[in-house]
Amino acid sequence: MIAFTICSNNYLSKARVLVNSIKKKSEAVVYLFLADQKSNKINYEQLGFDKILTPDQLKIPNLQWQLENYNIVEFNTAIKGAAFNYLFEYTDAQTIYYFDPDIKVYQSLNNFEKFWKKKSILLTPHILKPVPFDGLFPQENLFLNHGIYNLGFLGLKRSEISEKFLHWWCERLNEKCIIDLKEGYFTDQIWLNLVPSLFKEVLVIDHPGFNAAYWNLHDRTIHLEAGKFIVNTTEDLFFYHFSSFDKKLEQLMPRADGRFTFQNRPEMKSLYLDYLNDINYHSNVSYESVKYYNSSYPIPKKVPSLITRLLAKISREIKMKI
Repeated sequence: MIAFTICSNNYLSKARVLVNSIKKKSEAVVYLFLADQKSNKINYEQLGFDKILTPDQLKIPNLQWQLENYNIVEFNTAIKGAAFNYLFEYTDAQTIYYFDPDIKVYQSLNNFEKFWKKKSILLTPHILKPVPFDGLFPQENLFLNHGIYNLGFLGLKRSEISEKFLHWWCERLNEKCIIDLKEGYFTDQIWLNLVPSLFKEVLVIDHPGFNAAYWNLHDRTIHLEAGKFIVNTTEDLFFYHFSSFDKKLEQLMPRADGRFTFQNRPEMKSLYLDYLNDINYHSNVSYESVKYYNSSYPIPKKVPSLITRLLAKISREIKMKI
C-alpha cells in the first residue's frame, strides 16, 4: 500500500501535516511528487516522506509544454495520472491512495480496505445529500461546474480497469487539464464525472467520514468525543479536507455568503484549531518564500491586440456562414 500527494514548495507545511497524520496511524509508504523544482533553501529529507520525485522523473510526453502553459493549479493536478502510473510501474503496490496536501487523515489506511468491495476505482462525491436551496454558498451548481467527485482523494487498485482508466485520463490531462468553466473544463477533476459510466469497477463511497469538507457540512456534523472526531454522532472521521483554510480562523467557508460560520457551527472550531496547531508546528518560512519554478513558468501569454481579435472574430463568422 502506498499513499502520495502532490504540491509545490509553497504547500509543504500542509503536506507535512498530511504525511505525519498518515504515518501516525499507518505503516504505509508515502511519496511526495513535487510539482516544482527543488530549492536549496529547503531540507527535503526532513519533510517525512519516504521518497520525493519531481516531474522530470515521470513519463509526461509534453512536460515542457505543460510547464509553459499550465498555471500552478493546473500543473499540480495534471501530473496526478502520471504519478499513479509511476507508482504502479516502479513499485509492487496493489493499492494506491492519493490525498491532496491540505488533508489530514484520522484513521489507519488499513481501515480503508473494507470499502473497496472488489472494485478498482474509489471515488468520493462532494455531497451525499441535497444542498439547502437557500441562496447561500455553496449551491449545487458549484459541483455541476467543478465536478461531482472531489479529486482531493482517489484510490486505485492494480488492475486492467485501472490501467485503462489511467491511459484515458492521462491522455486528457496532458492537454486539457485546464480551468475553463465555459468550455466545460476544470483541471483533472471534471473528467471523473464520466468514470462510473466508462469504467465499471468503480465504487462511490457514501461514508460521511470520507472527504468531509466545508462544502458538505450541510450533511454532516463533526464533534470531538473522547479524544477523537466523530461524524454524525456515530461514524469515525477518516479524513478531512481543509480546503481554503483560514489561518486566522475567522472564516469556516471561503466566501462571506457561506452557509456556515464558526458562530453557527461552533463545534467545528476544535477540528480547525487542531489543524492550525499542526500547521504552525510544521511550518517553515522558507516554504512560502520560494517562487514556483523560480518564476520561470508558466510563460505569460501575449494578449492579442484589438485588431487581431477583430480579424479572428470576422474569420469565425465567415466560417460559420460557409
